[in-house]
Amino acid sequence: MALAILTDDDNGTLVKIMSSVLIVAFAAVYLDGFRRQHRREEQALADPERGGWHWAGDQSGGQAGGRTAGSYHFITLVTLALALLLVAGVGPVGIIAFVVVFAVFHFRWLLVSIVFVVGLGVAVIAPVLAGRFADLWFLSLIVAAMGGAAVVIRLAEGYQFDQAHLRTGRAIGDERTRVARDVHDVLGHSVTAAILKVELCQRLLDGLDAGSDTGQAQIEQCRHHLAELESISRGALAEIRSTVGGLRATDLANEVTAARTVLADAGVELLVTGDMAEIPDRHRSMLAWVVREAVTNIIRHARAERCLIELAPGRDGVLLRISDDGVGLGTAGEGNGLRGLRERVAASGARLYLESDIESEAGSSGTGSSGTSIEVTL
Repeated sequence: MALAILTDDDNGTLVKIMSSVLIVAFAAVYLDGFRRQHRREEQALADPERGGWHWAGDQSGGQAGGRTAGSYHFITLVTLALALLLVAGVGPVGIIAFVVVFAVFHFRWLLVSIVFVVGLGVAVIAPVLAGRFADLWFLSLIVAAMGGAAVVIRLAEGYQFDQAHLRTGRAIGDERTRVARDVHDVLGHSVTAAILKVELCQRLLDGLDAGSDTGQAQIEQCRHHLAELESISRGALAEIRSTVGGLRATDLANEVTAARTVLADAGVELLVTGDMAEIPDRHRSMLAWVVREAVTNIIRHARAERCLIELAPGRDGVLLRISDDGVGLGTAGEGNGLRGLRERVAASGARLYLESDIESEAGSSGTGSSGTSIEVTL
């Protein structure tokens, strides 16, 4: 377009200079408008609270700066295009195509339709009024082709943006679920153990006779439980900090050891069978969470006297089985802990069964036929 103006002998030097300045200014505003639009698109993709595909003109609130920038650029482009037509005549009427494309990528569909129709009309009517339609008829086809191509690109990019936005939202949702599950497991287990220690100290202090030998023994036991309570609290704080950072790994051997202490404090006899070496390393962290949640539930709800933890029992792909002789699930539904545990086990390629899902084998293990049985199998 600029080359046609500069090489047209009918245009004087002043017209050529002014036209060149207007074209350069038009190109600068055009590119800056798309640069700003690209930045807004990146911000929209990075913000999970914004739903769907948004252009500057689509915002209903909160992004007034984006709308204003797009409008100002568009008004400036229209002004420069009209000025160019007034200075150089209808020869550069093809610049209308760029105005239409800019509108397609910045405004709502209703306004885009209006700009498209008006721009196409100018590309047809201006050459007709100037008596040059026979020479410039193809410019109307250019306006129509560029505008149509821009519409197709906008629709395609909008679909891609929506897909990327959904993936981002899903990833954030998964991370929130993971953190919520980890915090629940960490706090549920640690707080339960802490409460148990406090209750033991309270029972020991009830009717305490500090002057007797029994009273002194009770005081020493209280000191022991308080020291363990401090250790549990510090461990819970460290685990919460690690959970926030997403760096915490749970060890199966440590959880089994902790289960012995916590269950013993609750008056529950624990029997552990099986060889931990038979459990694949990649599943041990997941099974540690199962042990933790199961022990926590036994202390809170089961009112059990005995518990059996079987590591890799048999050769049928079973990784872990935990049974107790408590009151069982009854009609109570699964809470957040068990739902989160199912999700964690499934994510590791295994499956978790409750007593309602499998025939309890606790009877053959010496813990009675009642209670609850949890089994994790590949």
